[in-house]
Amino acid sequence: MLAIEGQGVCSICNRREVTGYSYGVLCCSACKMFFRRSLFMRNVHPCRTGGNCVRKCRFCRFKRCIEAGMTFTPTENLSDISNIDSLSALLFNLAHQESHREFQVMNCLFVGDPTVAEIAEESGPLRLTPRPLNHPMNLAEWTFITGISSLNYLKKFSHATNLNQSDRSNLLKYSFFDFSIFTDAMRAQYRNQEYISFPDGSDVVRTGFVGVSDQFLNSLRCRLVARINDLRVTKEEFLLLSLVFFCNPGLRNISESGRGILNSYQKIYSSALLQYCMMTYNRNGPSRFTDLLSLYNVIVKTKLDISYVFLLSSIQNPCADLKKIYVFR
Repeated sequence: MLAIEGQGVCSICNRREVTGYSYGVLCCSACKMFFRRSLFMRNVHPCRTGGNCVRKCRFCRFKRCIEAGMTFTPTENLSDISNIDSLSALLFNLAHQESHREFQVMNCLFVGDPTVAEIAEESGPLRLTPRPLNHPMNLAEWTFITGISSLNYLKKFSHATNLNQSDRSNLLKYSFFDFSIFTDAMRAQYRNQEYISFPDGSDVVRTGFVGVSDQFLNSLRCRLVARINDLRVTKEEFLLLSLVFFCNPGLRNISESGRGILNSYQKIYSSALLQYCMMTYNRNGPSRFTDLLSLYNVIVKTKLDISYVFLLSSIQNPCADLKKIYVFR
């Protein structure tokens, strides 16, 4: 832990003085230890008052940790199948981070129009606001809140925070859209849908313009979901794959030192996924691991198809409300 003095009150408990930088946030020693105990003991039960208790219960306190951006990255050798504690703690943390991201997509708005570089420069989580009931959501708004929530999710992990600002910006710029597509496809699987869509069921692309066939659009919507359904991807596999896929040292414009950092973390995440496969599928673990990694190519193909549709539709009907996070230049 990096010792930092004079940083005020802990953002988790709002009572004790900050004692250092732990798990990605400035916090006090008590909240640091609470977060670690919660990860390894997994004794965070739902709040009896629905998250409105006066004295913060374990659930509400842990929720504050997640909202502040606390993340756990194991450093042990996860290739050892007997080392299950760190894997369990990692999955527990990822599950709560993903629930928080999905909550933001379903219930929040973001005021502003930042670039990815500006988001990467922000040291803490983005501040989203509650979405009013019956607030109308169109294609542009769903696309924006999905992208913002993905950026907010991806920027907090150690492999991102340890990069310099330029590398972090490029990592987020060239990965958040792919991650958003992956989350949309997993939501479709949870809902027993055969196609990707936004949470209200609306289409993820514009339709009704010249140059794209219905067959192409249906393939775009269904390809990734079909492959996920064929593999019966579990939530745990999705969480670990997201780390493996989007901690990519091969992305463009990443410095040599940045590639080294990302490569080191990707090995940790890959070993966690392999350990999960070996524990769950026994001797079929290695083949399962390979099958899961093949999803990346399907995600990229879907991204390229969506980008093509957007480009073609923009030529015929220019998009006046395109947000800066989607300007890739």
